[in-house]
Amino acid sequence: MNTFFKNRGFTLIEILVSIAILVILAGVILTAYPIMIEKAKISKARAEIKNIYNAISMLEIDSNEWLGHKMPRIKECGINNNEICSDGCLYNLSDCESGIVCNPPAPNDYFNWKGPYLEEISQDPWGNEYFFDTDYDTEDGCSVVVGSYGPNGIGLNQYDEDDIIYVIPSQ
Repeated sequence: MNTFFKNRGFTLIEILVSIAILVILAGVILTAYPIMIEKAKISKARAEIKNIYNAISMLEIDSNEWLGHKMPRIKECGINNNEICSDGCLYNLSDCESGIVCNPPAPNDYFNWKGPYLEEISQDPWGNEYFFDTDYDTEDGCSVVVGSYGPNGIGLNQYDEDDIIYVIPSQ
């Protein structure tokens, strides 16, 4: 018999080693996948928070006001229930009163409003509303922030370490 045809196939050992390598690679990928997904969600939330901040900045430039007719760059430390978010807040970021997606009708309209500054404000990657707070407690004390309640979704007056925030420079 010709040796060319005799050595053409794989041995059982070669096939088992190949399968073992594929199983190890699959195990590594499957254990890393949830971590990669969570990091992608956090990155998406940070990007959307930055877009909301940019919209707030454009509203400030045009009308010299922040969301809810607040004075720009002023911390409201110690004032309760001044958040703009979903449940239990003044109103949502996507409501006309916030001034980002639409201008509320007179007498509550924003002077020199040139929006919309965002077409819409979607929910964060975990299905929660974004928030704007002028008295958010940070390590540096009271800060003005735009944020997400993060992966655990714990919200109003229950801020915790998994919140994803952007601290807005203030006075």
